[in-house]
Amino acid sequence: MIDFTTVTACGECCIGCAKKESGICPGCIEAEGKVPEWAESGICRIYACCREHNTRFCFLCEEFPCGKLPEMISWNPDIVSHLSELRDEYKRRQAFSDSDEMGRIDSVLAHWDLDAPKISDQFNKDSGRSIYKVTTAAGDYLLKGFRNGTPESVIRGNVQAHLFLGNEHGMAPMLYPTKAGQYYVNDLGHWFYLMEFIDGRQMEETPEDEYKLGQATRKMHSLQGYAAKSPLTQSKARYYSWFRNHEFVKEFDEILDAIPDFEELDLCFVHTDIGPHNAMLRANGDVVFIDLDDSGWGSRYLDLGWPFIMQFVDFNHETEEMTYRFDLAQSFLRGYYGEEGPSREEYDLVFQGAIQMHISYMQAYGPYAVDSLWKILRFGMEQKEALWSGNRRAEENGEE
Repeated sequence: MIDFTTVTACGECCIGCAKKESGICPGCIEAEGKVPEWAESGICRIYACCREHNTRFCFLCEEFPCGKLPEMISWNPDIVSHLSELRDEYKRRQAFSDSDEMGRIDSVLAHWDLDAPKISDQFNKDSGRSIYKVTTAAGDYLLKGFRNGTPESVIRGNVQAHLFLGNEHGMAPMLYPTKAGQYYVNDLGHWFYLMEFIDGRQMEETPEDEYKLGQATRKMHSLQGYAAKSPLTQSKARYYSWFRNHEFVKEFDEILDAIPDFEELDLCFVHTDIGPHNAMLRANGDVVFIDLDDSGWGSRYLDLGWPFIMQFVDFNHETEEMTYRFDLAQSFLRGYYGEEGPSREEYDLVFQGAIQMHISYMQAYGPYAVDSLWKILRFGMEQKEALWSGNRRAEENGEE
């Protein structure tokens, strides 16, 4: 029987490999793709590609089989067939596992006073955070689970954010208390809480949705009465230790020097990852923010800045060509600031927030991605004046 904990991203198995047993190679899984065969690029390209597509194995990728496979895994001419067999076995095994898990989840649901609850769907199956759709006679809910490795302080922070933004202000999914009056439980090796199921649609990257998202963000930032600090690092200090061996380090430090101290600058309740991917539109047209993992009291400018490089720069991973979504950025700005738009000082702070937020992600995708992320940062910064001029023209012409 295949032990998938020993299978690499490309479908190989390190057990019995002479290079690993002799100590030449630490093993792809243990070294997270940083093995001798890929020393030039710093990381295994297949491992990096899987990470980029948010999947554990190549065969689970939505694009499998893609045109890059024969070139990246040239040592196996039957790679598509091999990975297809692994995929079929993995999914067959997963189906049995899911069936067993669905039965065990019943014991979790018993903590809440629900009318004949049934699990009707599951999301994020290969993630440490699973979400189950719970169907009852009275309506639908979402059960969110975090593995026990997640500190309780993180769960408590998520719950506090949901109670504030959702239960108090209706701008996030509400949480429901258990029979014992608690808002989260520990069961089956997971932390769980029960959320409102949003009857609506995922927001999209369109000017119309970005405008609504800007309006909702302004409303969220105006809320008062929340005390818990966001886990997001507000200070730029730690970034000075990064990329010391890269050619761009001098320019990188100069960029950091120009960023203000956001730790005490216009604090409010923040989401930290604002975008259509983290927002729903209710059937009545109201915007709802989801995924409040890092939400809390923090810098408004970091929160506002996130999409201006992280989202609005369109990067083609194949050609490395970049374009800027001025239409989305301008719509978001008008939604947030209204037709009068931001002052120049305010705009500069938002863009400095965008720069710091992008920098904060530059190590998250591994060493192979640093150069590409640096190019994206430089390109995004170059669009600042064009976006400012375009937004001014749109305001003067009365565009919506």
